[in-house]
Amino acid sequence: MSTPGEFAHLRHSSLSGIELFSARLLQHRFAKHMHEEYTIGLNDGGLGCFDYRGQTWRSPGGSFNLINPGEIHTGQAEGAAGWTFRNLYISQPRLEQVVQQLEGRSPGLPYFPQPIVWDAALRSLFQQVFQQLCQALSEPTPCLSQETLLLEFFARLLGCHSQSGVALRSPKPETQAIALVRAYLEAHYAEPVSIDRLAALVGLSPYYLIRSFRQQVGLSPHSYQLQWQLRQAKRSLHSPAPLSDIAIATGFYDQSHLNRHFKRAFGITPGQYRQGHTQRAISSKPPAPNSP
Repeated sequence: MSTPGEFAHLRHSSLSGIELFSARLLQHRFAKHMHEEYTIGLNDGGLGCFDYRGQTWRSPGGSFNLINPGEIHTGQAEGAAGWTFRNLYISQPRLEQVVQQLEGRSPGLPYFPQPIVWDAALRSLFQQVFQQLCQALSEPTPCLSQETLLLEFFARLLGCHSQSGVALRSPKPETQAIALVRAYLEAHYAEPVSIDRLAALVGLSPYYLIRSFRQQVGLSPHSYQLQWQLRQAKRSLHSPAPLSDIAIATGFYDQSHLNRHFKRAFGITPGQYRQGHTQRAISSKPPAPNSP
């Protein structure tokens, strides 16, 4: 793209089968083409238009474009403001895996009958998913967190906008299963854990487990694991161990990763917490006896 102000970036995400595309079009026109993947696009601004299924469709800011694999389409900006958008390209095998994680079975691949939809809740989820997948390209991000957001996004997308929909079971009290998952996360707080591993542990589908866990505990499994990491890090700060060693030992990627989450949770950095604890320990010591 040679026009000033135009750009297009395609990146492979850290999750297999998912690519991230972001672009701003002014004069560039995408010729007729198709993708092997599903295209899930959020229009961030301006106005785009594309030919698809024998019609010309217009994509205003805030709307979604949903294009099935193998379907011919074009793409261009309409108007001087251009067209800014972000796409998730998800492969058919990956989406089939997501459907299995949502349902606990394989009802086949979804089909999107409407190429343009509006959904404010879906827009918020898309922004979280896209931001976290981009972030994971530059810094380590827990797989459990990425998988959870992805399942929440596709549960909404498929449940509201695919032809067959997704019939999600209402979570029921799963006291024994949730207790097992909590115990596992507490014992493996410093290790990478996948949602499939947790689901297999208790024989529940991954997304059903996420919803049941949140209903009973008030947190997602990832957030619960993070709380245990912070709890253990806080205890370790009572020792003289270097902060960098404490960060690695409690499951954080480095000291800055620990600092960020610790301050977000407690309002102070680990160093400030340690300093305050040391000062309290000194002030609570009994005074030395007077020399004879």
